Amino acid sequence: MKTTDQLLKYFLKHEGEYLSGETLANRLGVSRAAIWKAVQKLNEDGHQIDSQHRKGYRYEETGVLSVPAIKALIATNWDIQVFDQLDSSNSYAKEALAAGKIVHPTVIIADQQNAAYGRFRRSFVAPEKTGLYLSIALPVMNDRVLEPGLLTTATAVIVRHIIASSLGYQLSFKWVNDLIFNDKKVGGILTEGVLDIESQSLTSLVVGIGLNLIQPTNLPDQLDKKVGGIVSDLVFSRNMMIAKLVDEFADMINQYQTGKYLPEYRAHNIVLGHEVVVQYAGQKIHGKAVEISDQGALILVTSAGEKLTISSGEITKLNVNGKEY
Repeated sequence: MKTTDQLLKYFLKHEGEYLSGETLANRLGVSRAAIWKAVQKLNEDGHQIDSQHRKGYRYEETGVLSVPAIKALIATNWDIQVFDQLDSSNSYAKEALAAGKIVHPTVIIADQQNAAYGRFRRSFVAPEKTGLYLSIALPVMNDRVLEPGLLTTATAVIVRHIIASSLGYQLSFKWVNDLIFNDKKVGGILTEGVLDIESQSLTSLVVGIGLNLIQPTNLPDQLDKKVGGIVSDLVFSRNMMIAKLVDEFADMINQYQTGKYLPEYRAHNIVLGHEVVVQYAGQKIHGKAVEISDQGALILVTSAGEKLTISSGEITKLNVNGKEY
């Protein structure tokens, strides 16, 4: 491991502390000159290392997304890739999986996405230094049965956990994949599969997570009323949040099929008990959302009294306490 990576890991484990060049040199087994050069390189890469005479060096959070920083904080041994920008992390992940370039679970993170999209290919605004925009690429195990509804809802729940533990705020859900805060959409989950063309079998899976921590600016009026953020400034480590998220996701992926995450998803879903319009199978269905099934599907009761289970539609109209979603 390069000295810069070793040094960054050590700084992150002692964040807020001043560390002398001698201490760092002894801990890393290098010269003080090598420490000085590594500090300069970290600063050049966008990190901020404060230097004080007779105190030493201190790492200060700058919001830079960094593979070494995430790996220093994460317990899960998955591949991590960080990009300044991509068109779409989901598109990149699907192409890499299909081409055999990704053969192990891999997290693809982009500080900015220029062509991010959600369900039904709707565009998702993902400007730099404002959010968490990542995709988790998962080669599918042959003996593992995929439950898309349960995976999407479980992923939403763990994002809620990370925001609560990192920022102290509570997210709600709009079925099936929207993340809601202060009556506005702040993010979403997009689960996509990669098919083998010849066999038409599922070969791999991509779970995309888009979360606007800060509300994007210059949105059209229609979107500005519906799209929000969670904080006004990034005064915390996105690297830490990503590390927590990946660790919890890796734990979740082995047990989501049990339905463990459904009670929390149901408890914080804003649609239940309300009249909705759902776009499903090429038609608009009006009804009352009464339940989330054990597979993560939405159960509606229509005005005619018919009970429908909808697994892959989208709520296009929802009014809760005078607020339209």
